[in-house]
Amino acid sequence: MAQGDGGQEPSAVAELADAAWTHVLTTEPYYALRTGAPVEHLPRGTLDEAAREAAVGTRILAGLNNLDLTHSTAADRDTAALLRHIAREWARAEDSWWWSFPVAPYQTYELSIYGQQVLRSFVFADGSDVDRFLSLVADTAGWVRTAQDKTAEQAGAGWGLPRPALPGFVAAVRGHRAAAEEWVRIDEARTRQLSAAQRGRLRDGLDRLVADELRAAFDDLLGYLAGPAEDTAVDEVGLGQYPGGEAAYRHLVRSSATFDIEPEEVHRLGLEQVGELTEQMAKVRAEAGFDGGEAEYRRFLEKDPRFHAVSAEDVASTYLRHIGAVEPVVGQWFSVLPRAPYGVERIDPALEPSLSYGMYEPPTPGNPTGRYRYNGSGLDTRSQINAAALILHELVPGHHFHLARQAEDARLHPIRAQFAPMMLPAYSEGWAEYAATLGFEMGVYDDPWDRYGAYQHQRFVAQRLVLDTGLNLLGWTLEKAREYMAATTMESAEQIRTETLRYSTDIPGQALGYRLGCLKLRELRDRAKTALAAGFDVRDFHEVVLGAGTLPLDAVEDNVDRFIAERSAR
Repeated sequence: MAQGDGGQEPSAVAELADAAWTHVLTTEPYYALRTGAPVEHLPRGTLDEAAREAAVGTRILAGLNNLDLTHSTAADRDTAALLRHIAREWARAEDSWWWSFPVAPYQTYELSIYGQQVLRSFVFADGSDVDRFLSLVADTAGWVRTAQDKTAEQAGAGWGLPRPALPGFVAAVRGHRAAAEEWVRIDEARTRQLSAAQRGRLRDGLDRLVADELRAAFDDLLGYLAGPAEDTAVDEVGLGQYPGGEAAYRHLVRSSATFDIEPEEVHRLGLEQVGELTEQMAKVRAEAGFDGGEAEYRRFLEKDPRFHAVSAEDVASTYLRHIGAVEPVVGQWFSVLPRAPYGVERIDPALEPSLSYGMYEPPTPGNPTGRYRYNGSGLDTRSQINAAALILHELVPGHHFHLARQAEDARLHPIRAQFAPMMLPAYSEGWAEYAATLGFEMGVYDDPWDRYGAYQHQRFVAQRLVLDTGLNLLGWTLEKAREYMAATTMESAEQIRTETLRYSTDIPGQALGYRLGCLKLRELRDRAKTALAAGFDVRDFHEVVLGAGTLPLDAVEDNVDRFIAERSAR
């Protein structure tokens, strides 16, 4: 895997990258499946597993610290920067194990992935697969048992579950309990290659496991949440209220940003950004001849049929129209384009009720077109005013320009090509947010409605900086956070309820990367433009950012500074 070009010996950095990738393949079923490798076991989320991950991270950090990268290649330098970020996170795995509640909806999402992608899609070829499948079902029950044990240990350490989030936690567990029955249901077509004896062993073993372990584990966990967990629950939300919670949150902010920044600075930035964007939105309303306030304008937009599609096909037509506006000018901003084509396609309608928005689906060998899979349901309440900004974020020049190009770069080590985009949302989502801001200079937002939607989209992401830090460090109550979000977004009351719980009880710090990443890229572009003056070409800057693929933003900053120095010396 670490073989160099032309059969050269692998570098020391590549060997460390191999060690990291091996750890990923043995502990993250999603990546094993992507490589076609069989999944031998499922993580149970134990503290012992965290300790093993910490040991791997510590070894990789020690290896990196022993390297002299002064005269290394750009590829090795970038790989080392990525490995250092990943290894630091892994090395703290025993500490960070305590910082998340395993029964929170976003934390239980991995269980759904295991069920759908591993158990539900399992292929039986011979008797060894029977044993492997039964072992995976036992691992699933073990995950549920660990969730209960961990929650109890957290409560004993002063980390009681937040009471406002308990109903959602219980609903998530109940949902997974029901889904688990489908994950382990085996139809006849999947066992045709097994002998009658093997099928009987599978059936008997599965019946015992489901009855004695899987269902029992879920029922015990639900009983714990309804009893002891309720008794030890705390009334407030946010990490800052727990022993060691402030230090944990400060680490999570740095980890999410991938550059040095403190939560207080994030909060200040968020307030400034929300204020500036609110002013810009007021200017656009005035430009459009509307003399009322923002709340009145929102009611106007909700009723105006111009901003609501009649059919799912209309949604696609709107996105294609905005793509058509970007394509003729994109070459003025980018010198290298992805080879893979792109387009829009509706999500399976059966899945739409459970999804708030759509998603970008990167190209694969079997489906070589990158697509924005949009939600075509609830069109009477789903405004299209931010469609232009959304399509720039998701496709061109956003996620598609980043992820498709990265997948096409055969030089990248798998830890960079496959693992980094999921590990570093500050780069992945930060790039997409930055790409959406390019619409102003590209002329894509010349229509005031599109411009208003773009500002509204940016403000939604910017207010996360305020809420996440307010809830987790500055003592904001849920009521205060929800009042603030209601005043600074156009989200429904239900969306505001789930979003504020997401920031404060599910994945604190994660939502910061979107706007922080965008702001960091803007800062670096301004730095390069000021330093190079007439010698600055935005296409070269974009190539510095995109050409290396996903990296921590402090490594991107190093690359930009190196680019400035090299160009200045010419």
